[in-house]
Amino acid sequence: MTVQAAAAGFRTERGLVFAEPDGRRLKMTLYIPRDDADAPDTLRPGMVLIHGGGWAIGTRYQQAWYCRQFARSGYVVMTIDYRMMPKYPFPNCLHDCKAAVRWLRLNAEQWRVDPQRIVTFGASAGGHLAAFLATTGPEHGFEGDQNPGASSAVSAAVSLYGAVDLTQYRDKKRDGLFARRGRRFLRAFVGEDDPNTVMDAFETASPISYVSPASCPMLFVHGTSDMVVPFSMSERFHERLKEQGVPTRLIPAPGRNHGFDYVHMRQRRALFQEMLAFLEEHDRPTERAAEE
Repeated sequence: MTVQAAAAGFRTERGLVFAEPDGRRLKMTLYIPRDDADAPDTLRPGMVLIHGGGWAIGTRYQQAWYCRQFARSGYVVMTIDYRMMPKYPFPNCLHDCKAAVRWLRLNAEQWRVDPQRIVTFGASAGGHLAAFLATTGPEHGFEGDQNPGASSAVSAAVSLYGAVDLTQYRDKKRDGLFARRGRRFLRAFVGEDDPNTVMDAFETASPISYVSPASCPMLFVHGTSDMVVPFSMSERFHERLKEQGVPTRLIPAPGRNHGFDYVHMRQRRALFQEMLAFLEEHDRPTERAAEE
């Protein structure tokens, strides 16, 4: 279904199916920038935008504000649904995100997307998945079987208070009923340890475990008082990228808690400009995408 929003600078295509893993139809919404009258044939950067919700709740409409803003700024934004808990533990959700990148690349000509300039944005659990897109390739075994024939590489990533290091939940146990339930949920999400690997399940399900010089540039935005996803996750990931020589930036939001951008609108607008500037600097063609 097409929805016109020309006055807003974009239009949307809703309800498109981008993958059918296990026979389940995964849908997306495309936010398509209004054509530039001076350059109607110019290719545009693409974005796969991934919602949060603890890998268990949420929909592709959750980050509509960011979808609109990025589309107005010239990005073809693909916001997606993905398989979630409790039925689908890791790495099903990651398989779906990689399938989304491949779908956008395979259909780049139709939507005038530059297939070498696809980026990703994710918040909370979506930040975890965006960070995985930024750090992993086929050699890591997370590709899934949907939309073969294209690369799932991205050229830059934004993690908004992303849960990028699940080992912190393993190592820093909290007291109370909710904390105990949270540990059980995370153990179910990451699955059982694989005896054939040196990493345990929490490490395997943490994108920080795969940081290398081949990782793509990443921007982290995170509240320093986050009680759900500790700020130290983004801090540690940022430092590890720097050690590997990967362009990265960390923007702390002093005193802010998880999901602060839903409440502090003025700050959100200012942070969006920082995100946009980072992506525009780094959404250059990726060698990984060209090689795969």
